[in-house]
Formats: sequence, C-alpha cells, structure tokens
Amino acid sequence: MTTLVLRSFGRVKTLTASLAVILICLQLAIIAAARTFDDSNLFERLSQITPAFFLQIMGPALTSFGGLVMFAYVDPLIVMLVVVFAIYLASEPAGEVEMNFVDLVLARPIPRHSVVSRSFLVMAIGTLFMSGSMQATTWAGLWWLAPDGVQWPVPRTVFSLSVHMTLVAWCFGCVALAASGWARRRGAVVGAIGVVAIAAYLVEVLEPMWAPAREVAWVSPFHYYRAGRIIAGTAEDARNLAVLGTTALTALVIAYWRYQRRDL
Repeated sequence: MTTLVLRSFGRVKTLTASLAVILICLQLAIIAAARTFDDSNLFERLSQITPAFFLQIMGPALTSFGGLVMFAYVDPLIVMLVVVFAIYLASEPAGEVEMNFVDLVLARPIPRHSVVSRSFLVMAIGTLFMSGSMQATTWAGLWWLAPDGVQWPVPRTVFSLSVHMTLVAWCFGCVALAASGWARRRGAVVGAIGVVAIAAYLVEVLEPMWAPAREVAWVSPFHYYRAGRIIAGTAEDARNLAVLGTTALTALVIAYWRYQRRDL
C-alpha cells in the first residue's frame, strides 16, 4: 500500500507543488490587499456598493480586514480549484485502465480494494496539503503583513472554513472515485464530475434568488458550506460537517463495491 501511495504521489508531485504555490501566493496577495484597504479606509465604501445577494453569500468577507483575509476560503475560483484537484487525484483508477496500467498494478499480490484505498488516501492527503498550506500562509501572512492594532480573524473560524472546504472537496473526490469504477477514461471522469461540481455551485448561488433552485439546493455539497454564515458565526457546523462527511463516506463505499466487481 505504501509503495502504491508513494508512486501515485510521484506522478502528481509537480502539479501538487504548483497548485500549492498558487494558493500560497493568492493568500499572501489577499492579505496585502486587505492591508491596503484598511490603510485607505475602503471597507465601509465596499460594503455599500456590494450587491446584497453577494453579501449574503460572502457574509462579512468583504467588509473588514479580518473578513477579507478569509476571502480565499470563500472565493469560488479557489474553492473550485481545490475541488477539481481532488476530482483529478481520485480519478486515478480510470486513468490506469485507460493506459492499461491496471494489469501491472493488480499483477502484484494485492487485493482490489487496495487500489481504491490508495486513490482515496492520495486524494485526501493531497487536498489536506492544499488546505494546510492555505492555513499556514494565512497566519504567516498576518504576522508579516497585518497592520498594527487591526483585528485578526478568529482561529476557530479560519479552521472551520478550511475543514468545510476540504470536506466539500472530499465529497466530489469520492464521487469521482466511485465513477472511476465504471469509466475507462480518466478525462471522462474529470469532465463529468467537474461539470457536476460547477452545476452544484451554480445551484447554491441561485438559491437565494430563484425559487426552483431552493427546491434542489439541498443535494449540493456547497449547500452545507455556508462560508458567509461560518464567518458570521451563525452556521450549523455540526450538522453541515455531518452531512458532508456522510456524503463522502457513502460515495467511498460505492467506489469499493463497484471496483471489486468491475471487469478489468
């Protein structure tokens, strides 16, 4: 198992390092921008010109120094970057079938479920590395760039945002892992589950404004990542984390079941 995990990480080490550097640079840039906004007293003006529905989604992420520092955990581009990264890592079994590498892997005396466990561990550790890099950069950047006397974000809030974002990525990663039990091409899994993730996010964005979206929003993992409410301290963290964790676990069980029975 260790050998399989290390080999898988070896294939994506450049991609992983590159994405981590991007997230680190973005977080530092956001903290630097928050300092500029604070020095120029722009937060009050920004809260006045920001549309109400956008403030409902983002909460106080754009109205204070501490809120803007946490914007990286709310920004849809960054969240979707982590989600798509998880989908890509979890689709490895389909990639092995596509490249006819699966025969070489299973030629070793290992059970089939080890392949699924390997890909889940790679996906889980990879996304944890991304969120951990953002966490470390947040506090290092605040120590380096925060103005004197400004209020920092609450550590518990930053940690909660990070955990929610990671679990959302795990949900889609486990769904991609389950889909890999049927697919024979990695691109098909990444494309299909990626489109599902985008659609799920759009449903959540439309939910406050469109009644039909409210009827189906509960099926979207993003519905249980209420970043604005987490920042405001009004989110039901235990319930939301339980739903996200259960969703990821259910998809993982399906992945084990399907891969054990697929014709390779």
